[in-house]
Amino acid sequence: MQLSNFYTSSIGRKVIMASTGLFLMAFLVVHLGLNATIFAGDDGALFDRTADFLRHNWGLHLLEVLVFGCFILHIWQGIALTRDNRSKRSTPYAVSPGLSLDPARYMGVLGVIIFAFLLFHLYQFWLPNAIGTRSANLSRLMQATMTRSWVVAIYTLGSIAVAIHLLHGWRSAAISFGVTDRYLRLISAIGISLAIGVPLGLATIPIAMFFKLLQI
Repeated sequence: MQLSNFYTSSIGRKVIMASTGLFLMAFLVVHLGLNATIFAGDDGALFDRTADFLRHNWGLHLLEVLVFGCFILHIWQGIALTRDNRSKRSTPYAVSPGLSLDPARYMGVLGVIIFAFLLFHLYQFWLPNAIGTRSANLSRLMQATMTRSWVVAIYTLGSIAVAIHLLHGWRSAAISFGVTDRYLRLISAIGISLAIGVPLGLATIPIAMFFKLLQI
């Protein structure tokens, strides 16, 4: 199969979705690890040094470009897959009464929420650090920002949306790579732990700051 045909085929789109999704999940784990330095108990010194290092490291800037590229490609392929599935469906799925708990039915809505949440987060913290206006006091900026209840609510809801998205996403990615049910059961603990633990860890920081359990 030619590369162009693979890219536009249903299988190719699913593989690309899975690859970019797993890469972004790995990035979230690293992102949580870097943010966790705020708990070092040194008044945010390690966190600020880490932010300053990231701002001056060109290799990491290239990694940021890769992350943004994967995020855009992940969204684009998700839209394309949804469009293809709808065009091939001769009749709509029957809608059962009541609220469905299947995350797959809400992946589009969750994607929009996560995208809006990402833009909000980038505007508040990534942009000031990237342009060098607040990197030396990023921990202070974080603490000042997390005194607003509506901001903490957005971060909490955004983290919940990410968790629900990942709960479906890790399994979907594994299936796209051909993992059978037998091995899915073996790795389910890892997938579910990451899907819940990483967003929960990210949400812990704003919540702890708002309730003054973490002060800089």
